[in-house]
Amino acid sequence: MKKRSQVLLLIATPLLIAALGVGSYLSYQSIQSQHEENLKDLERFGFTITPSSPYTESTGELGAKQLPATFAESELSPTQKVIYGLMKDKERLLAENRQLKARMETLEQKVGELEAYREINERFAPKTFDEEVTEVAQDLKTFLMRLPEAERFSDRQIDIMTAASAREYRRFVSQNRLMTGDLDRKRIVNEHLPGYAFCVGDAATIATNSGDEERMLAQYFRTDDSSRLSEPLRQDLQTVIEPCELALRKALDATL
Repeated sequence: MKKRSQVLLLIATPLLIAALGVGSYLSYQSIQSQHEENLKDLERFGFTITPSSPYTESTGELGAKQLPATFAESELSPTQKVIYGLMKDKERLLAENRQLKARMETLEQKVGELEAYREINERFAPKTFDEEVTEVAQDLKTFLMRLPEAERFSDRQIDIMTAASAREYRRFVSQNRLMTGDLDRKRIVNEHLPGYAFCVGDAATIATNSGDEERMLAQYFRTDDSSRLSEPLRQDLQTVIEPCELALRKALDATL
């Protein structure tokens, strides 16, 4: 009986070991199969999910609005939930990036407007522009003094001619909000203002009857204060200088 038990034990032991081995193998196969299924599930979800959230409204191929998906997040696997969470974070970051980009574009536009505004203000700041007008008068005077045609005018008359020309330059540039460079300024001084200056010189000779009236006229053109003129002188000047102004303004406007 003892020998029979030993024989049965010897036979059962390998069978038990084999059974345990088969069970372990089947358990490993089940785990491996589940792992592979999870990988396939992850791959399918990664390829099928789009940059847009499945829970947001979208537009179909024919332009029709498509309603959001009705399945809940609770129906997603843990892997799918992780990916979906990452996609939502990506969409949120993209939305914030678009908002920041739009804000930057708005700020850049405002900066450009402020820079242009500052440039115009600096351009027409009283001191800067006054210096430019003074420079125009000085350049014109230097130009006129080199011309033989200007010898018939006195120094005071030359001052009247240059002051009147500088006043017209100020009017033209200010009225048209121009940003004249050195070349533009020189062209105006050399090509347009001399003819006007000679016209003013002749008009002043006709309108004034004394040295005092010439001084009043010089002060008027320098300050643009008509109260410095007597009424008869103001009327005479207006009559003789108007054709000069019309001709110059027409020529300057043609340069725009």
